Amino acid sequence: KGIPKDEAIIVVCAENFHGRTTTVIGFSTDPDAYADYGPFTPGFKIISYNSLEELEAVFEEVGDKVAGFLVEPIQGEAGVNVPDEGYLKGAYDLCKKHNVLLMSDEVQTGFGRTGKLFCSDYAEIKPDVIVVGKALSGGLYPVSGVL
Repeated sequence: KGIPKDEAIIVVCAENFHGRTTTVIGFSTDPDAYADYGPFTPGFKIISYNSLEELEAVFEEVGDKVAGFLVEPIQGEAGVNVPDEGYLKGAYDLCKKHNVLLMSDEVQTGFGRTGKLFCSDYAEIKPDVIVVGKALSGGLYPVSGVL
């Protein structure tokens, strides 16, 4: 894509949960997750979950520097937040239009936990990256992976 060194942006959603490493808690909106930690990794832009309007606005404003959009198909940390029908497909289409990688965090929803192999399958999309875990080892080991 040709993003200048140290200027890449990854767009993430508020109320997310992507783990407890320093990088991901740095873009958490939960004070219990990020308070008393840091310094945090720069380069993340937080938008509202389930808002194609905000996603498109960021892409229009700084899309030439946006490398990826990291999203949970269903958020599970701050309750069960299911997006509006068409949200994931709309996000996928915007990512394709702006040459942005769509990264679907399926740690809580993957491997049949929502009825299909991946929750993103309901939107009939193929994310560029799928993050998996939990069910990956059948509960025997704490293991994660990237597809």
